[in-house]
Amino acid sequence: MNKLYNILLIALFSFFTILTNGQENILKQDFKVITISNQDVYVSRTSNLSLEELINSKTLFKPSTKQLINSGPFNHYNWIKINVVNNSNQTNFIFEVNQTYIDSLQLFLVKNKQVLQSYPKKGLHFKKNYKPSFFKNKYAYTYDFKIPKNDTIVLYLNGIVNDGSFKVLNKIWTIDKYQDRKKEIQYKTSYLIFFGGFVFLVLVLSIFMFGFSKKVLYLYYAGFVAVMYLNILLLRYFFLPLYVEKYLFNNNNFSEMIGLLQLFLMYQYFRHFFKLKMQYKKLDKITNYLSLFSISYFFIALFMRKLNWFYTFSFYFTKFFMVFSVLLVFSFAIYLAFKKRRMAIYFIIAYTPLFLLIAHFILTAFGLTNGYNPLEWEFVIFFEVFVLTIAMAHNYYLITQENLANAKHFYKQKIKISRDLHDNIGSQITFIKSSIDNLKYTFNNADNQLIKKLDSISFFASNTINQLRDTVWAINKKDISLSDLCSRIQTLIEKTKIANENLQFQLKCNLVNEFVFSSIKGINIFRVIQESVNNTLKYANATNLDIQFLETNKELIISIADNGKGFDINTVELGNGLSNMQKRIAEIDGKIYIESQVNKGTIITIKLPK
Repeated sequence: MNKLYNILLIALFSFFTILTNGQENILKQDFKVITISNQDVYVSRTSNLSLEELINSKTLFKPSTKQLINSGPFNHYNWIKINVVNNSNQTNFIFEVNQTYIDSLQLFLVKNKQVLQSYPKKGLHFKKNYKPSFFKNKYAYTYDFKIPKNDTIVLYLNGIVNDGSFKVLNKIWTIDKYQDRKKEIQYKTSYLIFFGGFVFLVLVLSIFMFGFSKKVLYLYYAGFVAVMYLNILLLRYFFLPLYVEKYLFNNNNFSEMIGLLQLFLMYQYFRHFFKLKMQYKKLDKITNYLSLFSISYFFIALFMRKLNWFYTFSFYFTKFFMVFSVLLVFSFAIYLAFKKRRMAIYFIIAYTPLFLLIAHFILTAFGLTNGYNPLEWEFVIFFEVFVLTIAMAHNYYLITQENLANAKHFYKQKIKISRDLHDNIGSQITFIKSSIDNLKYTFNNADNQLIKKLDSISFFASNTINQLRDTVWAINKKDISLSDLCSRIQTLIEKTKIANENLQFQLKCNLVNEFVFSSIKGINIFRVIQESVNNTLKYANATNLDIQFLETNKELIISIADNGKGFDINTVELGNGLSNMQKRIAEIDGKIYIESQVNKGTIITIKLPK
């Protein structure tokens, strides 16, 4: 009889609770954790009512049986009322609110319209009341509270969100069960730290690949990964979003602003990854315009989102633009896969989970779904970055293979050209020189003027043959060492001594480090030194010519100095020889300086970066 009496008493008590407080959530005997699905909601765009007004009102709250409460983007002031009946053997519990991006959050415990306890405010503007560490929950706000056995209590939760949506999933845990939750959170946090190490590795590899390939693709991808990871860190409260919004985004919602940056970077690395400019010029223009629109819209939104009408427009438009962009990239990757472009498979694999997640996220933002999983986002992003990084590494491998094949082909062409120069053009010029030399002796009474003319042509042919030999020498070599270059300069000096026995030479090439130049760089250096020697021989009337190779920490310095008659560099117009010298040095990223004084000689200094 007493047992029946107790059952009736509990039933009457529960019925009375429903009439006075609304829907209830019962903590059963064996419960460990319960996700709240019976709760009453009040939202407002304009004003935040007091707790007293809400306790005494019977019409403001509207019942909801959804686990995820989503008030939408424009309802800044939100109240949730949760009736809890404790039929378990425990009295100590933890209440968990799964949304960290809240400007202000406060919890009240109420019984019989009397406030039993009010908790300090938490949220973005109240960081001092909530200091998460590695071992604490970065995914939710938590509160310790008590309910006597077979008793009831009402939780009033007040959330204020100035920019964004109030989306919360509320849970009640037993103290023991929450220890498992702590381990889960440590695992999630450890995962994000591991992800951070992976992101750092991606950034280093991207910069490395850019340095070797000079492809801007890798810089865009590095920026894309960095911005995505920053977004996750802000969502998970590793950095206080309030500071980022204040100092980087002009007090605008970081999630929306970062989304626009992501779209800009995504479009750019997508264009370069698939080389759209080469095969799909129209699509390349479209994606480039969309990329520029993304970054332009970002800067416009920095200032325009302050306006109510633009804020409303931006909320809907940004999400539409995000879905459209991911769908465009995803669809084109499928198209390329059908065209047997294997690299497109990477994009399909990487973007399938992301596309589904973003679609789900958009539906949730509009209140059309009841799902909520704070961990899901990180795993999807990590999967995307992991797959795309493999794609980037594969792309880099293909580029290096292509460059290697081109280099081999170029080298073969160089050898072929050098043979043609030596065997055909060289032999023909030699034949012409011999014919001219023989021609002089066929005329018995040839006048002096004709003999001089033939001698001049013969000298020109000899000079051309020498230059041709130098060119063939450079072409035949993949690289030219400093020793090779100095040996060639010494040969030039020996020939010059025959033309002018009074000109004394000094050549200093003994450096600590051995330098190796490309064939183009080596021949340009040699030609400039050759031109300098010829100018000294023709115009300077010098007795000494000093050629030195010097080395500093950053540069290789070549000095060519004579003690000839010099000239006034401010009044003399530079001839073709000196102009050609300047052009040759500019081609190999060097600098040339010409200093000369009348009757004191000329110094030509060449500086080349190491």
